[in-house]
Amino acid sequence: MRARTGIERAFAGIAAAAVITTAVVGYAVGASLLGSAAENRKLDYSAEQTFRGLVEATTSFVRMGAFDYETFGEGPFTAGSTVVNSPDVITQVLRGDGTVHRAEPGHAEIPFYTTDQEMARAADAGERAERLLDVGGERLRLVTVSFGGSRGAVQIARPIVDDGDPFGALALWLAGAVAVVLLLAVAAGRFAARRLTRGLEALAETAEEVAAGDRLDILMATGGTDEVAGLGAAFDSVLVRLAAAREDQRRLVQDANHELRTPLTSLRTNVSVLKRMDELSPESRGQLIEDLDGETRELSHLVAELMEFSSERRVDEEYGAVDLPDLADRVATRARRRSGREVLVNAEGVVTGRARGLERALVNLVDNALKFAPDGPVDLVLRPTGFRVIDRGPGLAPEDTARIFDRFYRSTAARSLPGSGLGLAIVHEVATTHGGAVFARTRPGGGAEIGFTL
Repeated sequence: MRARTGIERAFAGIAAAAVITTAVVGYAVGASLLGSAAENRKLDYSAEQTFRGLVEATTSFVRMGAFDYETFGEGPFTAGSTVVNSPDVITQVLRGDGTVHRAEPGHAEIPFYTTDQEMARAADAGERAERLLDVGGERLRLVTVSFGGSRGAVQIARPIVDDGDPFGALALWLAGAVAVVLLLAVAAGRFAARRLTRGLEALAETAEEVAAGDRLDILMATGGTDEVAGLGAAFDSVLVRLAAAREDQRRLVQDANHELRTPLTSLRTNVSVLKRMDELSPESRGQLIEDLDGETRELSHLVAELMEFSSERRVDEEYGAVDLPDLADRVATRARRRSGREVLVNAEGVVTGRARGLERALVNLVDNALKFAPDGPVDLVLRPTGFRVIDRGPGLAPEDTARIFDRFYRSTAARSLPGSGLGLAIVHEVATTHGGAVFARTRPGGGAEIGFTL
Protein backbone atom coordinates (compact mmCIF):
# COMPACT_ATOMS: atom_id res chain seq x y z
CA MET A 1 0.00 0.00 0.00
CA ARG A 2 2.81 2.43 0.89
CA ALA A 3 4.75 1.56 -2.24
CA ARG A 4 1.64 2.22 -4.33
CA THR A 5 1.21 5.56 -2.54
CA GLY A 6 4.78 6.55 -3.36
CA ILE A 7 4.34 5.70 -7.03
CA GLU A 8 1.03 7.58 -7.15
CA ARG A 9 2.66 10.58 -5.47
CA ALA A 10 5.56 10.58 -7.95
CA PHE A 11 3.31 10.43 -11.00
CA ALA A 12 0.94 13.00 -9.49
CA GLY A 13 3.93 15.33 -9.11
CA ILE A 14 4.93 14.76 -12.72
CA ALA A 15 1.37 15.41 -13.90
CA ALA A 16 1.17 18.57 -11.80
CA ALA A 17 4.51 19.77 -13.17
CA ALA A 18 3.30 19.09 -16.72
CA VAL A 19 0.05 21.01 -16.15
CA ILE A 20 1.83 23.94 -14.51
CA THR A 21 4.48 24.07 -17.24
CA THR A 22 1.82 24.00 -19.95
CA ALA A 23 -0.16 26.73 -18.19
CA VAL A 24 2.90 28.96 -17.74
CA VAL A 25 4.04 28.49 -21.33
CA GLY A 26 0.49 29.02 -22.60
CA TYR A 27 0.11 32.19 -20.56
CA ALA A 28 3.45 33.58 -21.74
CA VAL A 29 2.84 32.74 -25.40
CA GLY A 30 -0.77 33.92 -25.27
CA ALA A 31 0.21 37.21 -23.65
CA SER A 32 2.94 37.72 -26.26
CA LEU A 33 0.67 36.90 -29.20
CA LEU A 34 -2.26 38.95 -27.95
CA GLY A 35 0.04 41.87 -27.09
CA SER A 36 1.64 41.70 -30.52
CA ALA A 37 -1.79 41.55 -32.17
CA ALA A 38 -2.96 44.56 -30.17
CA GLU A 39 0.15 46.52 -31.14
CA ASN A 40 -0.30 45.60 -34.80
CA ARG A 41 -3.93 46.69 -34.68
CA LYS A 42 -2.87 49.98 -33.15
CA LEU A 43 -0.29 50.58 -35.89
CA ASP A 44 -2.73 49.51 -38.58
CA TYR A 45 -5.37 51.87 -37.24
CA SER A 46 -2.92 54.78 -37.32
CA ALA A 47 -1.84 53.92 -40.87
CA GLU A 48 -5.47 53.59 -41.94
CA GLN A 49 -6.26 57.04 -40.59
CA THR A 50 -3.32 58.54 -42.48
CA PHE A 51 -4.32 56.67 -45.63
CA ARG A 52 -7.92 57.83 -45.42
CA GLY A 53 -6.76 61.39 -44.93
CA LEU A 54 -4.62 61.23 -48.07
CA VAL A 55 -7.44 59.65 -50.07
CA GLU A 56 -9.88 62.36 -48.99
CA ALA A 57 -7.32 65.08 -49.69
CA THR A 58 -6.57 63.63 -53.14
CA THR A 59 -10.27 63.42 -53.97
CA SER A 60 -10.69 67.06 -52.95
CA PHE A 61 -7.65 68.13 -54.98
CA VAL A 62 -8.88 66.26 -58.04
CA ARG A 63 -12.33 67.81 -57.78
CA MET A 64 -10.85 71.30 -57.43
CA GLY A 65 -8.27 71.10 -60.19
CA ALA A 66 -8.27 69.90 -63.77
CA PHE A 67 -5.71 67.14 -63.37
CA ASP A 68 -4.81 64.50 -65.85
CA TYR A 69 -2.35 61.68 -65.80
CA GLU A 70 0.49 63.90 -67.05
CA THR A 71 0.06 66.80 -64.67
CA PHE A 72 -0.85 64.96 -61.43
CA GLY A 73 2.09 65.02 -59.10
CA GLU A 74 4.30 67.25 -61.22
CA GLY A 75 6.12 70.05 -59.47
CA PRO A 76 7.51 70.16 -55.96
CA PHE A 77 4.65 71.93 -54.23
CA THR A 78 1.57 70.76 -56.02
CA ALA A 79 -1.26 68.95 -54.35
CA GLY A 80 -0.51 65.81 -56.31
CA SER A 81 3.14 65.82 -55.28
CA THR A 82 2.09 65.64 -51.61
CA VAL A 83 0.36 62.34 -52.30
CA VAL A 84 2.99 60.98 -54.65
CA ASN A 85 5.84 61.73 -52.25
CA SER A 86 4.10 60.46 -49.09
CA PRO A 87 6.12 57.63 -47.48
CA ASP A 88 2.96 56.07 -46.06
CA VAL A 89 1.33 55.14 -49.38
CA ILE A 90 2.08 53.65 -52.78
CA THR A 91 0.90 55.64 -55.82
CA GLN A 92 0.41 54.74 -59.43
CA VAL A 93 -0.98 56.99 -62.19
CA LEU A 94 -3.09 55.55 -65.04
CA ARG A 95 -3.62 57.05 -68.48
CA GLY A 96 -7.05 57.54 -69.90
CA ASP A 97 -6.94 54.15 -71.60
CA GLY A 98 -6.21 52.45 -68.28
CA THR A 99 -2.55 51.74 -68.89
CA VAL A 100 0.13 52.67 -66.35
CA HIS A 101 1.72 56.08 -66.84
CA ARG A 102 3.85 56.21 -63.71
CA ALA A 103 4.42 53.55 -61.10
CA GLU A 104 5.83 53.80 -57.57
CA PRO A 105 9.65 53.75 -57.78
CA GLY A 106 11.11 50.60 -56.20
CA HIS A 107 7.75 48.86 -56.00
CA ALA A 108 6.19 46.28 -58.25
CA GLU A 109 3.60 47.60 -60.66
CA ILE A 110 0.07 47.37 -59.29
CA PRO A 111 -2.04 45.22 -61.62
CA PHE A 112 -5.16 46.96 -62.88
CA TYR A 113 -8.57 45.51 -63.41
CA THR A 114 -11.72 46.50 -65.30
CA THR A 115 -12.87 48.77 -62.48
CA ASP A 116 -9.53 50.60 -62.61
CA GLN A 117 -9.89 51.16 -66.37
CA GLU A 118 -13.43 52.37 -65.81
CA MET A 119 -12.16 54.91 -63.29
CA ALA A 120 -9.49 56.08 -65.80
CA ARG A 121 -12.20 56.70 -68.40
CA ALA A 122 -14.79 58.08 -65.99
CA ALA A 123 -16.34 61.45 -66.78
CA ASP A 124 -16.73 62.77 -63.21
CA ALA A 125 -13.66 63.92 -61.34
CA GLY A 126 -13.33 62.44 -57.86
CA GLU A 127 -15.21 59.24 -58.64
CA ARG A 128 -13.40 56.36 -56.94
CA ALA A 129 -13.33 52.60 -56.42
CA GLU A 130 -11.76 50.57 -53.60
CA ARG A 131 -10.52 46.99 -53.42
CA LEU A 132 -8.00 44.66 -51.73
CA LEU A 133 -5.29 42.88 -53.64
CA ASP A 134 -1.97 41.06 -53.24
CA VAL A 135 1.14 42.37 -54.98
CA GLY A 136 4.41 40.51 -54.62
CA GLY A 137 3.19 38.71 -51.50
CA GLU A 138 2.07 41.99 -49.92
CA ARG A 139 -1.55 42.71 -48.99
CA LEU A 140 -2.69 46.17 -50.21
CA ARG A 141 -5.75 48.34 -49.80
CA LEU A 142 -6.19 50.19 -53.12
CA VAL A 143 -8.33 53.26 -53.89
CA THR A 144 -8.57 54.49 -57.51
CA VAL A 145 -9.63 58.17 -57.91
CA SER A 146 -10.71 59.36 -61.39
CA PHE A 147 -9.42 62.67 -62.82
CA GLY A 148 -12.68 62.92 -64.79
CA GLY A 149 -13.16 63.57 -68.46
CA SER A 150 -11.39 60.31 -69.39
CA ARG A 151 -8.10 61.91 -68.36
CA GLY A 152 -6.89 58.97 -66.30
CA ALA A 153 -6.82 58.21 -62.61
CA VAL A 154 -4.50 58.03 -59.63
CA GLN A 155 -4.24 54.84 -57.54
CA ILE A 156 -3.36 55.15 -53.87
CA ALA A 157 -2.50 51.98 -51.90
CA ARG A 158 -1.19 51.11 -48.48
CA PRO A 159 0.12 47.85 -47.05
CA ILE A 160 -2.24 46.22 -44.59
CA VAL A 161 -0.64 45.13 -41.31
CA ASP A 162 -1.95 41.60 -40.89
CA ASP A 163 -2.14 40.73 -37.21
CA GLY A 164 -3.18 37.22 -38.21
CA ASP A 165 -5.28 35.04 -35.96
CA PRO A 166 -3.78 35.30 -32.47
CA PHE A 167 -6.06 32.60 -31.11
CA GLY A 168 -5.17 30.23 -33.93
CA ALA A 169 -1.49 30.96 -33.36
CA LEU A 170 -2.00 30.45 -29.64
CA ALA A 171 -3.66 27.11 -30.33
CA LEU A 172 -0.68 26.06 -32.46
CA TRP A 173 1.76 27.20 -29.80
CA LEU A 174 -0.18 25.37 -27.11
CA ALA A 175 -0.35 22.22 -29.21
CA GLY A 176 3.40 22.32 -29.64
CA ALA A 177 3.96 23.12 -25.97
CA VAL A 178 1.67 20.29 -24.87
CA ALA A 179 3.50 17.87 -27.17
CA VAL A 180 6.88 18.91 -25.75
CA VAL A 181 5.63 18.81 -22.15
CA LEU A 182 4.08 15.39 -22.72
CA LEU A 183 7.35 14.07 -24.09
CA LEU A 184 9.19 15.49 -21.08
CA ALA A 185 6.53 14.06 -18.74
CA VAL A 186 6.86 10.63 -20.35
CA ALA A 187 10.64 10.80 -19.97
CA ALA A 188 10.31 11.94 -16.35
CA GLY A 189 7.73 9.22 -15.71
CA ARG A 190 10.01 6.55 -17.10
CA PHE A 191 12.88 7.86 -14.98
CA ALA A 192 10.70 7.99 -11.85
CA ALA A 193 9.27 4.53 -12.54
CA ARG A 194 12.74 3.04 -12.99
CA ARG A 195 13.94 4.72 -9.82
CA LEU A 196 10.91 3.58 -7.83
CA THR A 197 11.03 0.03 -9.14
CA ARG A 198 14.79 -0.36 -8.79
CA GLY A 199 14.36 -1.33 -5.16
CA LEU A 200 11.48 -3.66 -6.02
CA GLU A 201 13.61 -5.37 -8.65
CA ALA A 202 16.42 -5.80 -6.13
CA LEU A 203 13.90 -7.17 -3.63
CA ALA A 204 12.57 -9.64 -6.21
CA GLU A 205 16.12 -10.76 -7.06
CA THR A 206 16.89 -11.27 -3.37
CA ALA A 207 13.67 -13.25 -2.88
CA GLU A 208 14.52 -15.43 -5.87
CA GLU A 209 18.03 -15.99 -4.51
CA VAL A 210 16.63 -16.96 -1.11
CA ALA A 211 14.06 -19.28 -2.74
CA ALA A 212 16.63 -20.88 -5.03
CA GLY A 213 19.16 -21.57 -2.30
CA ASP A 214 19.31 -22.30 1.38
CA ARG A 215 20.65 -18.96 2.57
CA LEU A 216 18.79 -16.64 4.91
CA ASP A 217 21.65 -14.19 5.51
CA ILE A 218 21.03 -12.16 2.34
CA LEU A 219 19.72 -8.75 3.32
CA MET A 220 18.34 -5.98 1.14
CA ALA A 221 19.95 -3.00 2.89
CA THR A 222 18.19 -0.64 0.48
CA GLY A 223 18.55 2.47 2.63
CA GLY A 224 16.39 5.55 2.25
CA THR A 225 13.05 6.42 3.76
CA ASP A 226 10.61 5.71 0.93
CA GLU A 227 8.05 2.91 0.75
CA VAL A 228 10.35 0.56 -1.15
CA ALA A 229 12.99 0.99 1.56
CA GLY A 230 10.30 0.18 4.14
CA LEU A 231 9.34 -2.92 2.19
CA GLY A 232 12.99 -3.96 2.01
CA ALA A 233 13.37 -3.45 5.77
CA ALA A 234 10.26 -5.57 6.39
CA PHE A 235 11.66 -8.27 4.09
CA ASP A 236 14.96 -8.14 5.99
CA SER A 237 13.06 -8.49 9.26
CA VAL A 238 11.30 -11.60 7.92
CA LEU A 239 14.63 -13.10 6.83
CA VAL A 240 16.19 -12.35 10.22
CA ARG A 241 13.27 -14.02 11.99
CA LEU A 242 13.44 -17.02 9.66
CA ALA A 243 17.18 -17.30 10.26
CA ALA A 244 16.61 -17.08 14.02
CA ALA A 245 13.87 -19.72 13.83
CA ARG A 246 16.13 -22.01 11.82
CA GLU A 247 18.98 -21.52 14.27
CA ASP A 248 16.58 -22.15 17.15
CA GLN A 249 15.40 -25.33 15.45
CA ARG A 250 18.98 -26.45 14.86
CA ARG A 251 19.91 -25.92 18.50
CA LEU A 252 16.75 -27.72 19.62
CA VAL A 253 17.66 -30.74 17.52
CA GLN A 254 21.23 -30.69 18.83
CA ASP A 255 20.06 -30.38 22.43
CA ALA A 256 17.47 -33.11 21.94
CA ASN A 257 20.12 -35.36 20.44
CA HIS A 258 22.32 -34.75 23.44
CA GLU A 259 19.52 -35.36 25.94
CA LEU A 260 18.29 -38.51 24.20
CA ARG A 261 21.75 -40.00 24.03
CA THR A 262 22.00 -40.74 27.78
CA PRO A 263 18.73 -42.71 28.20
CA LEU A 264 19.29 -44.51 24.91
CA THR A 265 22.80 -45.52 25.98
CA SER A 266 21.42 -46.76 29.28
CA LEU A 267 18.72 -48.71 27.45
CA ARG A 268 21.24 -50.34 25.15
CA THR A 269 23.37 -51.30 28.14
CA ASN A 270 20.43 -52.85 29.94
CA VAL A 271 19.33 -54.67 26.80
CA SER A 272 22.84 -56.12 26.47
CA VAL A 273 22.63 -57.33 30.05
CA LEU A 274 19.12 -58.62 29.38
CA LYS A 275 20.54 -60.96 26.74
CA ARG A 276 22.30 -62.80 29.60
CA MET A 277 19.13 -63.02 31.67
CA ASP A 278 19.70 -66.73 32.41
CA GLU A 279 22.92 -65.82 34.17
CA LEU A 280 21.28 -63.23 36.42
CA SER A 281 19.87 -63.79 39.86
CA PRO A 282 16.17 -63.11 40.45
CA GLU A 283 17.06 -59.92 42.33
CA SER A 284 19.23 -58.66 39.46
CA ARG A 285 16.51 -59.46 36.96
CA GLY A 286 13.94 -57.51 38.97
CA GLN A 287 16.28 -54.53 39.27
CA LEU A 288 17.05 -54.66 35.54
CA ILE A 289 13.37 -54.71 34.59
CA GLU A 290 12.68 -51.85 36.99
CA ASP A 291 15.52 -49.83 35.42
CA LEU A 292 14.20 -50.51 31.92
CA ASP A 293 10.71 -49.44 32.95
CA GLY A 294 12.00 -46.21 34.51
CA GLU A 295 14.20 -45.40 31.53
CA THR A 296 11.40 -45.96 29.02
CA ARG A 297 9.08 -43.76 31.08
CA GLU A 298 11.75 -41.07 31.23
CA LEU A 299 12.33 -41.36 27.50
CA SER A 300 8.60 -41.15 26.80
CA HIS A 301 8.34 -38.07 29.00
CA LEU A 302 11.28 -36.44 27.22
CA VAL A 303 9.77 -37.12 23.79
CA ALA A 304 6.41 -35.73 24.95
CA GLU A 305 8.11 -32.58 26.24
CA LEU A 306 9.98 -32.19 22.96
CA MET A 307 6.77 -32.54 20.99
CA GLU A 308 5.06 -30.01 23.23
CA PHE A 309 7.92 -27.55 23.00
CA SER A 310 8.21 -27.72 19.22
CA SER A 311 4.47 -27.88 18.57
CA GLU A 312 2.88 -24.96 16.74
CA ARG A 313 -0.43 -25.60 18.46
CA ARG A 314 0.45 -23.14 21.22
CA VAL A 315 0.73 -20.37 18.64
CA ASP A 316 -2.28 -21.45 16.62
CA GLU A 317 -4.60 -21.72 19.62
CA GLU A 318 -7.21 -18.97 19.74
CA TYR A 319 -7.41 -16.52 22.63
CA GLY A 320 -10.40 -16.77 24.91
CA ALA A 321 -11.63 -16.11 28.43
CA VAL A 322 -9.89 -18.34 31.01
CA ASP A 323 -11.47 -18.70 34.46
CA LEU A 324 -8.50 -18.73 36.85
CA PRO A 325 -10.16 -20.45 39.87
CA ASP A 326 -11.40 -23.25 37.60
CA LEU A 327 -7.96 -23.62 36.00
CA ALA A 328 -6.19 -23.70 39.37
CA ASP A 329 -8.62 -26.26 40.84
CA ARG A 330 -8.23 -28.52 37.84
CA VAL A 331 -4.42 -28.50 37.98
CA ALA A 332 -4.33 -28.82 41.78
CA THR A 333 -6.69 -31.81 41.77
CA ARG A 334 -4.53 -33.73 39.30
CA ALA A 335 -1.37 -32.86 41.24
CA ARG A 336 -2.86 -34.06 44.53
CA ARG A 337 -3.99 -37.32 42.95
CA ARG A 338 -0.59 -38.08 41.40
CA SER A 339 1.62 -37.01 44.30
CA GLY A 340 -0.57 -37.33 47.40
CA ARG A 341 0.75 -33.89 48.40
CA GLU A 342 -1.07 -30.85 49.71
CA VAL A 343 -1.67 -28.27 46.96
CA LEU A 344 -3.26 -24.99 48.05
CA VAL A 345 -5.19 -22.73 45.66
CA ASN A 346 -5.52 -18.94 45.81
CA ALA A 347 -7.03 -17.85 42.50
CA GLU A 348 -9.43 -15.17 41.36
CA GLY A 349 -10.47 -13.40 38.21
CA VAL A 350 -10.66 -14.11 34.51
CA VAL A 351 -7.88 -13.58 31.98
CA THR A 352 -7.90 -13.55 28.19
CA GLY A 353 -5.39 -16.04 26.86
CA ARG A 354 -4.73 -19.44 25.34
CA ALA A 355 -6.31 -21.85 27.82
CA ARG A 356 -4.29 -24.94 26.86
CA GLY A 357 -0.98 -23.09 26.95
CA LEU A 358 -1.70 -21.49 30.32
CA GLU A 359 -2.74 -24.84 31.78
CA ARG A 360 0.42 -26.51 30.48
CA ALA A 361 2.59 -23.77 31.98
CA LEU A 362 0.84 -24.07 35.36
CA VAL A 363 1.19 -27.88 35.34
CA ASN A 364 4.92 -27.57 34.67
CA LEU A 365 5.35 -25.05 37.49
CA VAL A 366 3.51 -27.33 39.93
CA ASP A 367 5.46 -30.43 38.83
CA ASN A 368 8.71 -28.51 39.28
CA ALA A 369 7.71 -27.44 42.80
CA LEU A 370 6.64 -30.97 43.81
CA LYS A 371 9.90 -32.39 42.49
CA PHE A 372 12.28 -30.01 44.26
CA ALA A 373 10.27 -29.60 47.49
CA PRO A 374 9.52 -33.15 48.67
CA ASP A 375 7.89 -31.92 51.88
CA GLY A 376 5.36 -29.23 52.67
CA PRO A 377 2.47 -27.79 50.72
CA VAL A 378 2.65 -26.09 47.31
CA ASP A 379 0.75 -22.82 46.82
CA LEU A 380 -0.88 -21.77 43.53
CA VAL A 381 -1.50 -18.01 43.34
CA LEU A 382 -3.30 -16.97 40.15
CA ARG A 383 -4.30 -13.42 39.24
CA PRO A 384 -5.09 -11.76 35.90
CA THR A 385 -1.68 -10.08 36.17
CA GLY A 386 0.28 -13.34 36.50
CA PHE A 387 0.77 -16.85 37.96
CA ARG A 388 2.95 -17.82 40.95
CA VAL A 389 3.78 -21.26 42.37
CA ILE A 390 5.39 -21.27 45.80
CA ASP A 391 7.12 -24.22 47.45
CA ARG A 392 8.93 -24.74 50.74
CA GLY A 393 11.96 -26.58 49.47
CA PRO A 394 15.67 -25.67 49.56
CA GLY A 395 15.20 -22.58 47.34
CA LEU A 396 17.28 -21.52 44.32
CA ALA A 397 21.03 -21.34 44.02
CA PRO A 398 22.19 -17.95 42.67
CA GLU A 399 23.85 -19.57 39.66
CA ASP A 400 20.61 -21.36 38.73
CA THR A 401 18.21 -18.40 38.95
CA ALA A 402 19.16 -16.91 35.58
CA ARG A 403 19.26 -20.23 33.72
CA ILE A 404 16.40 -22.41 34.94
CA PHE A 405 14.21 -21.31 32.01
CA ASP A 406 16.81 -22.37 29.41
CA ARG A 407 16.05 -25.49 27.40
CA PHE A 408 17.55 -28.68 28.81
CA TYR A 409 19.19 -26.84 31.66
CA ARG A 410 19.64 -29.14 34.66
CA SER A 411 20.93 -27.74 37.92
CA THR A 412 23.29 -29.77 40.05
CA ALA A 413 20.44 -30.74 42.38
CA ALA A 414 18.24 -31.75 39.44
CA ARG A 415 20.65 -34.12 37.76
CA SER A 416 19.77 -36.91 40.17
CA LEU A 417 16.04 -36.34 39.63
CA PRO A 418 13.83 -37.32 36.70
CA GLY A 419 12.97 -34.65 34.16
CA SER A 420 13.68 -33.43 30.66
CA GLY A 421 14.91 -29.92 31.34
CA LEU A 422 12.12 -28.55 29.13
CA GLY A 423 9.34 -27.90 31.63
CA LEU A 424 10.33 -24.37 32.61
CA ALA A 425 11.42 -23.60 29.04
CA ILE A 426 7.82 -24.27 28.01
CA VAL A 427 6.68 -21.89 30.78
CA HIS A 428 8.96 -19.23 29.27
CA GLU A 429 7.45 -19.79 25.81
CA VAL A 430 3.88 -19.51 27.12
CA ALA A 431 4.68 -16.32 29.01
CA THR A 432 6.30 -14.79 25.92
CA THR A 433 3.33 -15.60 23.68
CA HIS A 434 1.07 -13.86 26.21
CA GLY A 435 3.25 -10.75 26.30
CA GLY A 436 4.58 -11.50 29.77
CA ALA A 437 7.88 -12.40 31.42
CA VAL A 438 9.09 -15.20 33.68
CA PHE A 439 10.62 -14.75 37.11
CA ALA A 440 12.26 -16.99 39.73
CA ARG A 441 13.29 -15.98 43.22
CA THR A 442 14.01 -17.51 46.61
CA ARG A 443 11.08 -17.28 49.00
CA PRO A 444 11.67 -15.48 52.29
CA GLY A 445 11.68 -18.13 54.97
CA GLY A 446 12.75 -20.89 52.57
CA GLY A 447 11.59 -22.33 49.31
CA ALA A 448 11.20 -20.86 45.82
CA GLU A 449 8.66 -18.65 44.06
CA ILE A 450 8.53 -19.22 40.30
CA GLY A 451 6.00 -17.86 37.83
CA PHE A 452 5.30 -15.39 35.06
CA THR A 453 3.47 -12.15 34.42
CA LEU A 454 0.67 -11.59 31.92
